[in-house]
Amino acid sequence: MSDYRVNEQDQKKAENIRRQYVSHEENKMEQLQKIDREAKQPGRVAGTILGLAGALVMGTGMSLIMVSDNLKKGLALSIPGMVMALSAYPTYSLVTDSRKKKYAPDIMSMSDELINK
Repeated sequence: MSDYRVNEQDQKKAENIRRQYVSHEENKMEQLQKIDREAKQPGRVAGTILGLAGALVMGTGMSLIMVSDNLKKGLALSIPGMVMALSAYPTYSLVTDSRKKKYAPDIMSMSDELINK
């Protein structure tokens, strides 16, 4: 027979492995965090895409000006690209604010349940 004794670290490892095989039910906090992510993520995505696209368009225009000495085409790309990049944050704010208004009742009721318990 083995003289192996289980220590505290081995018990923690065994508990972690066991948790992987137990069926998981979402608790209220996880549900609240999920709804919060659903409210904020579309704004982040829209703002990021708009900002990156604007930066790429503006960079293309700037490279046309510097490399090809084509001022008209360069400005025709740079200015709209700059406008796109600058409108990324307002787009993020608008989308996020509208989503927050949509999800506010659910978030408030769930957070009240968690706070008052």
